[in-house]
Amino acid sequence: MKAPPFAYAKPGSLAEAFDLLERPGAKILAGGQSLIPALNMRLSAPELLVDITGLKGLSEIDVRDGKVRIGALCTHAQVERSAEVREHLPLVAEALEHVAHPAIRNRGTLGGSLALADPNAELPACAVALDATLIVANRQGERRVPASAFFKALFETDLKPNEILVGA
Repeated sequence: MKAPPFAYAKPGSLAEAFDLLERPGAKILAGGQSLIPALNMRLSAPELLVDITGLKGLSEIDVRDGKVRIGALCTHAQVERSAEVREHLPLVAEALEHVAHPAIRNRGTLGGSLALADPNAELPACAVALDATLIVANRQGERRVPASAFFKALFETDLKPNEILVGA
């Protein structure tokens, strides 16, 4: 099958992304590992894809006070190869070795897999097992959601239409 028709926008900032998300039928596109197959199978039919790849500040991995923060736009490959993740979150690094194949891991993002609650990506299960906190932003600021409360069902999360998962 082919994806249904949709409009496409690539914002240059989070503020612009929030503006675009206010449009009816808008949906975030990060790496596309989870979303593109859903589009092709017509399980998702957004009117507008808001491509957040390249937004500054969402592709870093930081360790502070013994906690690891992984930006939503970090690719699976980036997370899998990260020395910080291997040291502090070995379960995540090992799980990512089992996600698809290298070409997909070079494109798919942590945020996309978590925001779509894609079980094929292994990351939702890891987030729950590690008692991760997911960082969600909207125009008013950020909120932190425990993974156990964020994931509602397969492909269903606590993410609101005007929010973007920015990290975990």
